[in-house]
Amino acid sequence: MIWLKEKGGFPVGVKATFILDEEIMEKGRALVKGKRFKSMNSFVEKAIRDELAALGKEEIKKALLEASKDPLFLADIKEVEKDFAHSDFEEGEK
Repeated sequence: MIWLKEKGGFPVGVKATFILDEEIMEKGRALVKGKRFKSMNSFVEKAIRDELAALGKEEIKKALLEASKDPLFLADIKEVEKDFAHSDFEEGEK
C-alpha cells in the first residue's frame, strides 16, 4: 500500500490496484465523463462506501431480528414500556 499525502504530510488515501470487470469500468467512465463523479477514484470510493453502509445496515437488521426472538430482550422491552407508560401520558397532557 502507498499512502497519498497532502502538502502537510497527512495521509488522505491509500493507493490500491484492482482488477474490475470491463463493463463496470465502462459504466464508471461514462459516469465520470457525464460529470456524475469528478473521477474514477471518487466513483469507486463511493461504491465501496455505499456497499459498506448497506452491509452495516444488513448486520443491524440481522441483530434486531435475532433480538426479536430473544425472550430476555423482549421482557426488557416490556419492562421499559411499562416504566415509561405513565411518563409518556403525563407529557401528552401538558
